[in-house]
Amino acid sequence: MAKLHEVLAVDKDLEQVVSKVVGEAVVTFTKKADHFTGHVRTLRMFDEARKQEEAGQGEVKELTTTVPEKLKYVTEHVVRHYDALAQKEATNQLAKADVILPDGSKLLTDIPATLLLGLENKLAKLREMYDSIPTLQPGVEWQPDSNAALKGVFKAAHDEVGLKTEKDFQFRILVEPTDKHPAQIEKWNIDKPVGEYTRTRISGMLTPKQKSDLLGRLDDLISAVKQARSRANVQEVQDLKVGKAIFDFLHQGL
Repeated sequence: MAKLHEVLAVDKDLEQVVSKVVGEAVVTFTKKADHFTGHVRTLRMFDEARKQEEAGQGEVKELTTTVPEKLKYVTEHVVRHYDALAQKEATNQLAKADVILPDGSKLLTDIPATLLLGLENKLAKLREMYDSIPTLQPGVEWQPDSNAALKGVFKAAHDEVGLKTEKDFQFRILVEPTDKHPAQIEKWNIDKPVGEYTRTRISGMLTPKQKSDLLGRLDDLISAVKQARSRANVQEVQDLKVGKAIFDFLHQGL
């Protein structure tokens, strides 16, 4: 008996074939109605003396197909697709697996295959967020701040010290004054220290190791979910068929 993963492998192909076949049928029904019509034309001359003119004047246009025949062709493909869909959904109700981590521990039990597929996709998107997490600036000695009100706060081990300055000026006499000339003075601006700043740096970012460990655990989880989905998909396919019953009902009298 077929396994679920085998049905899943052909599901998209069957859907695409049905879409193509149904689309082609719509075009035929709406734009190629002449496929369903034919005729036989003959000529009968009233004048017996001109009977020979009847020869070669006949015309026959055969039917290309009939609507029931066209529907029969479409039905064959649709039934195959509907039956595969029914088998997939029925089997999915039974297909389950445990999510087992690399260390052998069981994180989740009896998870449906459809949920495993959904988790796989969602965890991949979630990883993008975790991968964007900022980490502590390198080159700074960081220590956990046990006195912080929030969890996960780090404080730099060493404060940064800087001076507070104000603009001032200095001068010197280049030429002493005389009774005839004022002194010649050179003057320039300076930044005069008037105080001291102390800056204590704090951060709520993760350490590079914390981020690396977090991403590692997430990757392990994504891998475990993928493996669980693979195990769930070896469930034997349920032999459920719905297509024929549907079209037997629809095509009554055709």
